[in-house]
Amino acid sequence: MKNRVFTTGEVASICGVSADTVSRWFDLGQIDGYRLGPGGDRRIPDESLRKFMISHGIPLERLEEGERRVLVVDDDPFYLDIIPSVLTQANEFAVITASTGFDAGAMVVEHNPQLVILDIHLSDMDGRMVCERVKNRPETRNTRILGISGFIDDDEVRELAYYGFDDFLKKPFKIEELADRVRRLFELPVSKVTRPRRDHD
Repeated sequence: MKNRVFTTGEVASICGVSADTVSRWFDLGQIDGYRLGPGGDRRIPDESLRKFMISHGIPLERLEEGERRVLVVDDDPFYLDIIPSVLTQANEFAVITASTGFDAGAMVVEHNPQLVILDIHLSDMDGRMVCERVKNRPETRNTRILGISGFIDDDEVRELAYYGFDDFLKKPFKIEELADRVRRLFELPVSKVTRPRRDHD
């Protein structure tokens, strides 16, 4: 993901070494990065990590595996704009978008996202069908799916798990809640996000 910044722990996981080894590379100047303040935590930009991996024969595929890929599927341009804006603030997620169920299918095959934020009422097909197709692919059977919709009753919400949905968020939603749900589905610590210019509360 362009402009992503990694912690020493993330670099260690990608390169198959310990965090102490990455810290030693950093301190010896073998991998470029910066600290968060004097004596603060080390951070390694994506470009530096790629350069290091190439020079040391570490497959770049590992870097892709370390990405947290999110596919946002919605036929409302507002949500296709605001959701990626929220999720890319901290450079933690690689976000791709699709406005139809057909396009979503192609994106799933090409990118194998680990999380899909899926509008249940798409213009060309029911999002529940998209969810089932994602879960039935061996490559994406463990992909987490967060359903979103403003037109669904409580009984339908309860039935979503049958189709493979892992969570649901009713529109309109607060961006902070969306960010929290995404982080929980990735099993990441929940943290505050900066509110972008627009909201849809």
